[in-house]
Amino acid sequence: MKSPTIQEMSNEALLKRKKTTEVVTAALGGLLSVLLLAALFLCFNQQASIGLPLLMIPLALSSVLYININDVRIVKKELQARNQML
Repeated sequence: MKSPTIQEMSNEALLKRKKTTEVVTAALGGLLSVLLLAALFLCFNQQASIGLPLLMIPLALSSVLYININDVRIVKKELQARNQML
């Protein structure tokens, strides 16, 4: 089943999607920051064999963070366009 496009969604659904995506993005960004700091700490102060593989996780998941931020921007633009039309 294909999900509806942003233009087909109602204002309430867009607001819910925006709020949910913002919360999830903030949580993901915070957790990735903590993991990055922990991995850097392990690289420089402890054993590099533990810290180096952990550095790959925040780097790989940063693309998901970027996608979520772009989705929030697109939803905001759509909501602004709808408010100007009303």
